[in-house]
Amino acid sequence: MVRVLRSKMALQAGVALSLLLAGRAEAQPEASSAAAQARAQLAAQANTAFREGRYADSREAWLSVWELDRSQVAACNIGALSHRMGDPVMAVRWLTRCKEIMRAPKTPDERALYASRLADLARARQLVGEVRVVAPAGAMITIDGEPAEIAAGGAVPVLPGRHVVRAELNGAIAEAEVNVPRGETRESRLTPRNPETRPPARAQASGARVARGGPPAPTASRAVVIAGGIGAGVFVAAGAGLFALGEVELNAGIRAAQDAGPNRCYLPSPACDRAHAHWDTMETARAFGAASLILGGAVAAGTLAYALWPRQRAEVVVSAGAVAVRGVW
Repeated sequence: MVRVLRSKMALQAGVALSLLLAGRAEAQPEASSAAAQARAQLAAQANTAFREGRYADSREAWLSVWELDRSQVAACNIGALSHRMGDPVMAVRWLTRCKEIMRAPKTPDERALYASRLADLARARQLVGEVRVVAPAGAMITIDGEPAEIAAGGAVPVLPGRHVVRAELNGAIAEAEVNVPRGETRESRLTPRNPETRPPARAQASGARVARGGPPAPTASRAVVIAGGIGAGVFVAAGAGLFALGEVELNAGIRAAQDAGPNRCYLPSPACDRAHAHWDTMETARAFGAASLILGGAVAAGTLAYALWPRQRAEVVVSAGAVAVRGVW
């Protein structure tokens, strides 16, 4: 009787295990089918948005498709839509990725599509510059505070102008500013280093007294301090205004490039000439703005140093319990 029960239990366990394995085998095709359905639904939404002229919505849908399936169709469509939307940085990034993963064309339609993508990439490159960052392996790279995706030996597309490149590795930091002209590549070499710390000065013997300074000097002039503060504020405000003008000219240049239509400044046109004029004005405004900000900072630092510089004999007294500084500022 016991043997019969054990046989039945073994048979039931074998059947349950078979059903479990079969359920797992069926779950994998179902999951794959669900992912395929999700991709197809997103692609349909992207195509509908494109036909209705909602390019931003179409690009977002293709970005979602890319997260599910890193296919050349998604990358190429994201790049083409970015180019059409007047976003040359994203267009270069995604069309480059499209070019890297696109299979060799075989049919006339595929060859025509391949040539169209390469033409879009070439036109988009004319509107941006590139930064090639050389940093130790494993360093986290940011450009203007945004994480940069850098392939091996690759360059990062950026809008023309000045950009701050930063590398961080194990707490060490390196930072540099690079000016990138339109259509050119600039290299930035960064070697993160830990900040050097000075060893604390040794305290002198208890009760030691060290005198500093010379004959009494007149007190700081209030008029000089006020004039220095006003001058620094004027230069800083001028620098900020010039940078704001640079942004206005940048956007005006992008709109002018968009007015060129399908040409996209691949061939000379009045719209492209206007775009280039706006971008040249942007670069000039940013250059003078940076100089104005630097000058304003220098004036502020000089005024602060003048106001805080000791006007009479200063005395430092070091004792076992504290350090006292006596003087007039």
